[in-house]
Amino acid sequence: MAKERETLNLFSDTNDGIDLEELTKKPAQSKHIGKAQLEDIAKQTGFVSRLPRKKRSRTKYTAQLNIKVREGVKPLFQEIGERLETFDNETFERAMLALIEKEGTKEQLTRFKELTNVR
Repeated sequence: MAKERETLNLFSDTNDGIDLEELTKKPAQSKHIGKAQLEDIAKQTGFVSRLPRKKRSRTKYTAQLNIKVREGVKPLFQEIGERLETFDNETFERAMLALIEKEGTKEQLTRFKELTNVR
């Protein structure tokens, strides 16, 4: 035979019951804080906004190229980019240009310059 369920005792006079008055109370109205006051509080507490200050501009780099390289080549590539003060995408394009100038054809050079707006 199955056991009977225990009752909820919602209306019991014991302290372990639910106080319905506490559940029906309306929350206290919060004070409205102005934008200037809110910014002052944020400065005092060291809050850093996650919203961007400027709208980001669109980049001309949209196609993605994922390649596997030998161990140690990636850090070397990034080191070259740091020395040239360029990001990886521009470092790659400069390497492509050097390779085309050394080993490529005039047609490839012309096509590369058209694609990258290099003169």
